[in-house]
Amino acid sequence: MKIRIVLRHLGICALVFGAPAMAWDSVGHRVSAQVAVAFLEPGVRERLVAILAAHPRYQEDFLDDVPGFIDASNQIEYESWLLGQAAFWPDIARGLPRGERERYHRGNWHYIDGAWLRGHAATQGNSYVGIDPLPDVPGMEAEAILNEADVDNVALGLDYNMALLADAATEPARRAVALCWVLHLAGDIHQPLHTGSLFSARLFGNGDAGGNGIDTSEGNLHAVWDGALREQGVVAGISAILDWLNGIDRTEFESAPLDWTLWMEESRELVTTTVYPDTVREEILAAEREGRDLGEIALSAGYLAEMREISRQRLGLTALRMALLFNRNL
Repeated sequence: MKIRIVLRHLGICALVFGAPAMAWDSVGHRVSAQVAVAFLEPGVRERLVAILAAHPRYQEDFLDDVPGFIDASNQIEYESWLLGQAAFWPDIARGLPRGERERYHRGNWHYIDGAWLRGHAATQGNSYVGIDPLPDVPGMEAEAILNEADVDNVALGLDYNMALLADAATEPARRAVALCWVLHLAGDIHQPLHTGSLFSARLFGNGDAGGNGIDTSEGNLHAVWDGALREQGVVAGISAILDWLNGIDRTEFESAPLDWTLWMEESRELVTTTVYPDTVREEILAAEREGRDLGEIALSAGYLAEMREISRQRLGLTALRMALLFNRNL
């Protein structure tokens, strides 16, 4: 079945939230989750929403926030919006009142050290300019996680929360929060700059924080990737993602292991081959050689076009893989 036919019933093209941005910002997380609904097997969407209903902030952060243009009598549209909100909720947690923020916000779960290796992520995701690579960091195995305190990156966050979500014996409120984190972190690990950074001898001895330290003509590099499809707009962006998903042979992805270290390895390959263009690397080397600060770097039209296409593909894979994950575990 063509995805576009399924999504027409979801009403997704109407769920634009009045916002111009996409990719890995708030709308991107929502859209990825809602596109995933199209791939869910019968009954899975309803089970996800039933799990979500036990969320300790379900009233304040979900029911009270349903936009007026959502038709609550349309079950698919309404439940798709709720799952999209769930995917965004870990970012909502950043802005909660202090006590609640400390209870739910986990800043270090959204990204990972580029030197951390495990499973399919067998090569570093850091880009090194003029210096030797840092030592590899052997990653903790999922089985070694004893409690939440052991979790300190996006891969371990997926390990921990997927285990909670897949276990029907998990306390309902914890399971609902875990669902939000799985939806969100599956998106984060597909964003290249959540999986590695750039290091250099002087300017970025401690790394550039996943592109946040590099100013470009379009904003800092991380923000540019987060909003890769902003100018295209939400409706056009969704259409492009669906065209791509409709046009590929999905059997390769459906038969691959549902292992987020594989997804991370894909993102890291983009960090080391594409995300940091030669203009960035050359300007860093020149600035360090001349003992000056790094100025604003212009990004070419070709670079931006390639970034947008990559972003569409990463968002599409996020949606497909989330659906497969839920189909096989719930």
